[in-house]
Amino acid sequence: MGWPKSWLWLGLLLGLSTPEAQGKIYPRDIYQKIPKFRRVWGGVESNTGPNFGGWLLRIVNSNGHFACGGAYYAPLLVITSANCIYPYRNSIEGVTVEGTAYSKCDKENVAEIDTIQFPERFIYHKLYMDVALIRLKDPIKGRLTEFIRLCTVKVQPGMKMVVFGWGHDSPVVQKPSSDPRNSSVSVISVKECRRKFKKVLRLSSTSVCVRQPKNPRQCLYDGGSPMIYNRELCGVVSWGSNCQDTSKPGMYTNIRRVKRFIKETEEGINAGYIFRSPKHEEKERPKPKGNATTEVKVSKAKAVPKTTTVDPLEAMVC
Repeated sequence: MGWPKSWLWLGLLLGLSTPEAQGKIYPRDIYQKIPKFRRVWGGVESNTGPNFGGWLLRIVNSNGHFACGGAYYAPLLVITSANCIYPYRNSIEGVTVEGTAYSKCDKENVAEIDTIQFPERFIYHKLYMDVALIRLKDPIKGRLTEFIRLCTVKVQPGMKMVVFGWGHDSPVVQKPSSDPRNSSVSVISVKECRRKFKKVLRLSSTSVCVRQPKNPRQCLYDGGSPMIYNRELCGVVSWGSNCQDTSKPGMYTNIRRVKRFIKETEEGINAGYIFRSPKHEEKERPKPKGNATTEVKVSKAKAVPKTTTVDPLEAMVC
């Protein structure tokens, strides 16, 4: 059985061969102080099994329904669209962030939201600075979970990008999928984008327009969902388009244009200038009574011999 077309397109767009079932499995879960470079996504060839990368996340509301897409940037930080997550800013109770890559060793791939950081100049339902950083209470665990780098290239017309999503912004087109999918899009010029929208939508200096697939069923436009180029996060779905009329360009926030906000927010959190939610209290470890000591037994995982015939997910030692 061959790989789905979406995987083949992704391999071609990133200049890679079709991935085999020999992917990246990390020896342990992510912890809060882990350096990002140790778990950075290495592209399609590093994926294990039918997943798009352990950095691809989805945000679920308190009712268990899909709310926004997201990209895992650091142990406690998730990048998404400000417009998409804004309605939940005052009611994050029960809103969680979930991983999309699972293995038999993963008991929990869900994290609760602590706070949401918005750019000062962001205005709801406007395109300018449409990006938000979600701060988690704890890292998202998982032996396949990893981070993605921020865009380092200048996004220009004609560039081929890969976008990810679950469904559509309207159930009239197609019922949203429970599993993530991907599609290819191409960047168009600001001039062409303005001509398509005419005076209906005012563009922003932090936005980038892409040409949507002609087939509405191939349109993936979930708010906050990522757009990648060469293993880097170069955009997130912004507010402005829809999949009912794919002649209209898709509007994305240009990550390279908002990178300063992301970096400064990350530095502020690490330095302690940006505080946690007052409702969040760290659990204290129970202190041993008297002179009693607690013996901790550490068991080493058995090494699994490398072979080309064994599925790495099935061969995992938990």
